[in-house]
Amino acid sequence: MNRDVNRATSKEQSVLFDAFREVAAERHDQVAVRTTSGETLTYGELSQYAQELSHGLARHGVLPGTVVATRLENSPGYVALMLALCRLGAVHLPISVASPRARAQWLADQARPALLVTSGDPAAAPHGPRAVALAGIRRTGEGAPEVRPVLPDAGDVPFRLLETSGSTGRPKLVAWRQPDLLSDRTEWIRLLGIAPGDVLGCMHPLDVAHGTDVHMWPALLSGAELLLVSPAAPGDVLAALREHAVTVFSALPRHYEQLAEAAGALGGVPLPHLRLPMSGGAYLGGSTVRRVRKTLGVGMRRIYGSTEFGIVLGNFADEHQEERGMRPLPGVEVRLAPLRPDTPRLGELIARSTATATGYYGNPEATAASFQDGWYRTGDVAELGPDGEYRLLGRVGDAIPAGDGVVFAPPLEETLADRCPVREVVVLAGATGGALIVAAPSPGVPANEAADSLAAVLEDIGLAAPVRITDEIPHTPVGKPDRPRVRELYG
Repeated sequence: MNRDVNRATSKEQSVLFDAFREVAAERHDQVAVRTTSGETLTYGELSQYAQELSHGLARHGVLPGTVVATRLENSPGYVALMLALCRLGAVHLPISVASPRARAQWLADQARPALLVTSGDPAAAPHGPRAVALAGIRRTGEGAPEVRPVLPDAGDVPFRLLETSGSTGRPKLVAWRQPDLLSDRTEWIRLLGIAPGDVLGCMHPLDVAHGTDVHMWPALLSGAELLLVSPAAPGDVLAALREHAVTVFSALPRHYEQLAEAAGALGGVPLPHLRLPMSGGAYLGGSTVRRVRKTLGVGMRRIYGSTEFGIVLGNFADEHQEERGMRPLPGVEVRLAPLRPDTPRLGELIARSTATATGYYGNPEATAASFQDGWYRTGDVAELGPDGEYRLLGRVGDAIPAGDGVVFAPPLEETLADRCPVREVVVLAGATGGALIVAAPSPGVPANEAADSLAAVLEDIGLAAPVRITDEIPHTPVGKPDRPRVRELYG
C-alpha cells in the first residue's frame, strides 16, 4: 500500500478510547450498552469499567503493542474490555468462541498473544498464551503474575487483528490501526446520521468486524445505545427489535429471511422505529427485499464492504430496492477490473480510500497481492449498470458456465430457493467450471422431491450439476454458509 504503516505514535495508540471518553463525559448518565436480559451500563459506568480493566491488564503486564487475545461471548464486559485495550494501545486478537480448537490454535500461532482473556475454561484455551478470566481482571491485585509482552515489529502497531476469508478456506489476519478505524467509523456515523436517541441492535458476535464496526463503534462514538441481542431464535430477535425500538440494524440476507418467516407466522410484525435496516456481507436478492417489506414493513438498505476495507458501497434511499444497486460511499474510489475485454462493465471490484486496514498481519505476500498502489482487490464481481449503480454478483471464482452464458453462484442460489421447496441452498462453483448444489429441504418436503425440483430448474437454465440433499447446512459464526465445510462434506 502507498500509506506508511510505520507511523504509529503513542498519541495515536489510544485515539478510539479518547474519542469514546469525550462522548461518555457528555452522556454520563445515559445508557450506553443494554442486553435483552436487562443488564445495562451507562456511559459513565462503561468508561469507569474500561479504566478498571485497563489497570488490571496493565498489572498483568499488558503494554502498548502487547498482543491480547479474547475468547468471549457478547456482553457489556466484553465491550468494556475492548475499550480498555484501546486505552492501553494493546493489540486485540479476537478468537470466536465458535472456532474449532484447531482454528483457535492457528490464530494464536499467527499473532503469538501474551495473554488470553476468556469467560470459559482456561484449560480449553489454545496452547501458548496464559489464560485469565475476564471477571478476574477487574479485581487483579498488585501481586498478579507478570506477563512477558509479545510486541509487533517496530513501528507496525495495529489495534485489531481480524480473521478474514475463512469462508474461502484461506484464512488471514487483517490489521487495523486505531486512527484508521476511528476515521472510517466517524465518516460512517456522519453518513447515516447516527445520533443520541438511536438504538443500534447487534445480533452478531463482537469478535467479528461486522459486529463491532457497524454496531458497537458507531453507537459508542455517537452517544447512541448499543443493544446486544442473542441470535439463537429469530422470533426472539424480532421481539427485541420491536420491544427496544431498534433504529439501526444490519444482518445477512439469511437472517432477514428468518425474521420475515417469524413475522409471517404471526401475520406480520411491523417495525416502525427501524429506519436503517441494512444488509451486507452476501448477495441480496430482490425476493428477500420484497418479503421483508411485506412482513416487517421496512425497506432494506443495501451495503457492501469487507473486513479489509470497511464499507465500500451502499444505497440508503428510503424506497423500493428490489432491483437496485449501490454507489461508492463518500471518500471511496471504485473501479472494475474486467473479467474479459468485451465486458468492461463486468469485473472484479477494486476500491481505494484513505482509511482502510494496513494489510495482512505477518503476511507481506498476501498484502502485496491484495493491496496494490493503495487499491484493494476485493475478489468480488460487480456489474456497473447504466444508472451508475454497482450490482454485486459473487466472488470471482463463483462464475459457472450455463447454456450460452455464465451464471454466478449467489443469484443462482436465489433462483433455486425461490422456485424450489428448499429452505436453504448452497451453490459451489468448481475449479474446472462445474458446480455442486447442496440444499436443505423445506419442512415436510421429502428429499427426492426437493432434488427433482432442483434438477428441473437447473435443466431450464442449461446447467448440469450434481445435487446433494442434507438436513442441515453448516454455517460460520456470523451466519454465512461454511462453504469449505460444505465442500468437505458433500464435494
